[in-house]
Amino acid sequence: MDIAEDLALIDLLCARDFPAKRDRYHTAWLGPGDWPDASDCYAYEAALVERLTQRWGEAARWGTVTLAERLGRGEEIPEPWATLTALAIDVRTWDLSDGIRRVTLAVADQDEENQPRVWVAVTETAPP
Repeated sequence: MDIAEDLALIDLLCARDFPAKRDRYHTAWLGPGDWPDASDCYAYEAALVERLTQRWGEAARWGTVTLAERLGRGEEIPEPWATLTALAIDVRTWDLSDGIRRVTLAVADQDEENQPRVWVAVTETAPP
């Protein structure tokens, strides 16, 4: 995939209805499955961030360490935030103009056995 295709996919996820009351989110992997170098994945994420910032303004940037600690203590963290916590430490979130949905972008780089991947979630569930 290229950036234009991934932006179109994000638009599709933003427009799509959620399937059920309990699953109030959509997720997708962005970019190619294999990067020539891990730094290419981060550059791709930066290019996506730049374009999404042009659309929606500055993203809220935050880390998932506190969520991971809360999960470790047995606290229930709603999806897609629990999954995001396992995938990435650094995320960016844009609140959309509808005041309901938000788009979160991250590089899933916590699994040392796999290459990093760019991940997006569109949800109505606020970060806990």
